[in-house]
Amino acid sequence: MKTEVKNEQLIVLTDLITVLSGNTENGNGYAVFEERVPPLGGPPPHTHPDEEIFYVVEGEFEFILNDLQNPFKALPGSVIHVPSNAVHTFKNVGSTAGKMVVILSPGTLLDYFRVIGNKVEAESDIPDLSRIPDISSIDISRAFNHAPEHNVQFVLPEIMEN
Repeated sequence: MKTEVKNEQLIVLTDLITVLSGNTENGNGYAVFEERVPPLGGPPPHTHPDEEIFYVVEGEFEFILNDLQNPFKALPGSVIHVPSNAVHTFKNVGSTAGKMVVILSPGTLLDYFRVIGNKVEAESDIPDLSRIPDISSIDISRAFNHAPEHNVQFVLPEIMEN
């Protein structure tokens, strides 16, 4: 028997996003969601026009903001502000699932998540977030293919030439 999901939920890369207030519900002014991140989970470095505010509820995170060489820790109670188009990323560096509340402004990044994420229809669709995700089973091509139409740019390391 499948248990129905009440709030909109999406699996985006390694993370479970539960939408608390969608951008279409409030005139595209903002979006708010809870993000559950498994150990070692998180996105590649990227930029986008939305501003983001992360509030760490549970777990140990490492964030990067504009300087890929200088990550910093974020523990419960930390607030991290990511300005529009800033290079950033985060990773759960703890041994348990982490949880953050994220505010997007104007919230259009949520539309990107809806395109690249897998909609959760039932509780059984949610992966075990207490375990390190199997990266080889994640199709990141959707994230890269749809990024340009949502003004998302990934910042990937340059390959050295010989």
